[in-house]
Amino acid sequence: MILNLDHWHFGYEQILNDCRAGEDGAPKTALLLCNADVDAMASARILSFMLRSDGVNYQLLPCTNYTLLEKNLRNVQDIAAVVLLNFGAARNLTRLFNDEESALLPHTIKVYVLDCRKPVHLANIYAGENVVVFMDGIQKDLPSDGDNLSGGESTSSSEDDGSEEEDGSDDSDSDSSDDDDELEEEADFDDVVGLKSKAPPQDPAYDGGDESGEDDEEGDGPEQQETNDAEEEDSEEPSNKRRRIDNEEEAATEDAPPLDLRELHRQRRDRLRNYYSSGSFYGSPAAYIAYRLAAQLRFGDQGDLLWLACVGVTDAYLHARLDFAGYTQLTQSLKEYCFRLFPNDMYERVSNTVYAEDLAGTGGGGANGERTKITFSDNGRIVSQNDYRFFLLRYSSLLESMINSDYISTKLQVSTKHGMQKLQELLAKMGFPLDECRQPFAFMKPGLKRRLQEKLSENAQDYNLGTWEFTSFFRVTGFKSLLSASDTSHAVTALLECETPATVASEGVTEEDKNSNAMDEDKIMIESFNIAYDALNSNTAPVVGLNGLIVEGRDTSSLVNGSSLSGNTGLAAGLRLAMSLQKTIINTAVSLVDREAITRLRHFRYAYLTCTSAGENQTARSNLIRTSTSNTSADDDTANNKSHVFAKPLALSRLAQYLMDMHRENGKWAGAKSRPLVLMAEKPRTGTYLVVGYEYPERSGTFIKNKFGNNFELTAKSMNGTFKFDSFDSNVVEVGGDDVQRFIEQLHYLMDSI
Repeated sequence: MILNLDHWHFGYEQILNDCRAGEDGAPKTALLLCNADVDAMASARILSFMLRSDGVNYQLLPCTNYTLLEKNLRNVQDIAAVVLLNFGAARNLTRLFNDEESALLPHTIKVYVLDCRKPVHLANIYAGENVVVFMDGIQKDLPSDGDNLSGGESTSSSEDDGSEEEDGSDDSDSDSSDDDDELEEEADFDDVVGLKSKAPPQDPAYDGGDESGEDDEEGDGPEQQETNDAEEEDSEEPSNKRRRIDNEEEAATEDAPPLDLRELHRQRRDRLRNYYSSGSFYGSPAAYIAYRLAAQLRFGDQGDLLWLACVGVTDAYLHARLDFAGYTQLTQSLKEYCFRLFPNDMYERVSNTVYAEDLAGTGGGGANGERTKITFSDNGRIVSQNDYRFFLLRYSSLLESMINSDYISTKLQVSTKHGMQKLQELLAKMGFPLDECRQPFAFMKPGLKRRLQEKLSENAQDYNLGTWEFTSFFRVTGFKSLLSASDTSHAVTALLECETPATVASEGVTEEDKNSNAMDEDKIMIESFNIAYDALNSNTAPVVGLNGLIVEGRDTSSLVNGSSLSGNTGLAAGLRLAMSLQKTIINTAVSLVDREAITRLRHFRYAYLTCTSAGENQTARSNLIRTSTSNTSADDDTANNKSHVFAKPLALSRLAQYLMDMHRENGKWAGAKSRPLVLMAEKPRTGTYLVVGYEYPERSGTFIKNKFGNNFELTAKSMNGTFKFDSFDSNVVEVGGDDVQRFIEQLHYLMDSI
C-alpha cells in the first residue's frame, strides 16, 4: 500500500489508533527501527517528538542490516506498529508475515516505511494493508501488475526461457485467483483515503502529435457542415478525429490474433525486469518526509523539527543521495518554512520588544523618560543563506578549510604542487595574507572576514570556481555563534563512522570482546549510534559525571565559534573527528593515484583498501600496489582488532565521490575513459571485504541510477564463495577475503557478456 503526500497523515493517525487501542485494553508500543545515517536519525527524532506529544509509547533501535532487522523483530513484545526509517522499501517486506510458524510479525501489525531508496519493491505496494509506504511522488513509473509480486520469481535478466515456459501456466492460474482479493483490498483503501493504486489507461487519441497532419482531410469530409460560429466548428473537428482514430484502433484490435497465456506472461515478466534492472536511485530524504508529515498535523511550527529536516536534507546532498536539482527544490520548500517560523522583518522585531520597567512593574522610565529595551533572544533561530563550500570553516583556519574542501581541492588539484601554488595565488589576489589565513577563522581580522565573500566573487571565475557557495541553513546557538547544517552533518557522521574512546569504554563492550579478534560489531555500532543520536539533539542538558560537570560540547549553546573541540562525545568531538576523517579521505585518494593502485578494466575501475598484512598479501596476489592505509605491523593479532575506517559505507562513499571529482576535473576520467568505480575495503575483524560499486556521472551534481546491485547478485550466483547481501543498499556486498579477487574477475566477465 502506498500513501501519497496529501495522505501521509492517515498513516500516522493509524499508528496512533493501533498503539492506543489494544485488544486487552492496555496501550501498546510503536517500534522505530532507524538506519545508521544522519538523515534517518533526524527523522527518528521528529517522529519520536510527535509520538511523545501524543502520549504514545515507542522504542527506538538502530538497524544497519537485514540480519539485525530480524533479530530486533524477534526480541520485541507488545508491538502494535513498526516504522522503518531509511530502509526497507527496496526489499519484499511481505515475507515478514508469510510463514505462520516462523513469521517475524503477526498479520495484525502494520509496517510503515519512510525510505529514500528506490525502486520500491512492488510487493510492498500491492501488499494490502500490512505494509504502508510513504511515497514522495518521485517514482511514477510503477507497473500496474499487482499480483504474484511476493518475490518468489526472479526478476534478473539471466533467466532462460525454459523456466518461464514451465512456470507460465502456474503463474497465470495464481494471477487470476488473486485478482479478486487484491481488488477488494484496494477498494477498501480507496473508500477510506481516496487513493488510486492503478493509473487509468491513457487514450492515445489525446496525444497532440497526430493532430497536425489531419486538418486538410477533415475539412473536405462530407460530415463537416458550414456554420457561422467558428468556435463550434473548431470543437467538432477534434471529436471527429478521435472518433475515427478509435474506430481504426478497434478494427486493428479485432484483426490482431489474441495473445496466449504464455506470451502475456512473458510480457509481464519483461515489464518487471525493466522495472528492477533499471538501477537503484534515491528519492526525498526521510527527514524531509517526516517533517512534511509533522507539518500536516500540528507540529509544523516547531523550530527543532524544522532544523532536523534541514540537517537531513543537507546530509543527503553531501553524501550524493540528492543531485543538485533535487537539493535546490527541497531547500526552496524548507526556506518557505523558515521564513514562516522566523520572519526576518524589522517590524516583527520591534513589535516583540519588551521593556524592563514593565517586567519590574514600575512602569516609569529614567530621568529623561527613557526605558530599557529587552529584545527576544535569537537563540534557536534558523536562517537560510549561502554558505562557502569550505570544510568546517568556522572551526579551523581559512587555508586549512580550503585545502580540506572537496570542491576546492578537486577544482584546483591542491594535492599537487601546482595546485597549491594556484590556491596561494588566489588568496594573494584577494588580499589575504597567508599568516592571517593560517589563523583560526574565528580570530581573523574582522575586516578580512567581511570582505571574504566579495573578494571570492571577484576572483573565483579566474580559477574555475563558479559554484564556490551553495544554499545552506544555519541555526543561532549563542551570541554571534552559528551552527550550519553541513557542519552538523559532518560531525554526526564522524561519530557514527569512527570509534571514539567513549565507544570502546562503553558498558556494552566487555573485556572479552576487546581482546577477541571477532569483536562484536553490533555492540560498537549501537554505542556509536547512541553517541551520534545524542549529539544531534540541540537542547541536550550538560551531563553530570562522577568527577563533576562534563559538558564536552553536548549543549550547542556552549559550542561557540573558536572554542576548544575537546571531549569524547557531543558535537565538539564529532567536529574534531570529522576533520581527521576528511584528511584521511584526501590522503588515501592521493595515495591511490600516486601509487597507481586503481586498475582500469573495460567496464569499470577497481581498487583495494587494506589495513593488515593479510590484505597486503591479497593485493600482492592481484598484482596491485597497496595503499598508504596499509599497516605493516608484525603483530597481526593487534591489527585484526582494529577497525578499518573505510569498512563503513558512508566513509567509503565519500572516498569514491572524492576520487571521481578529482579525475573529472583533471580530465583523466572524461569521455571514453569514464568508468564506474568499485572499491573493496578490508574488514580485518571478519576477514572479509566490503565491495561497493559506484556509477560515474559525467557532470558534477548529477545522479545516475546504480546498476551494480543486479550485477553483484548475478556474479555471486555464477561462482562459489562467501557472499553476504545484507546491506540496505543494493550496490553493497560483503565478500570473503579468499574470494574477492575471483569475484572482481567474474564481475568483469559478466558485464562483458551483457
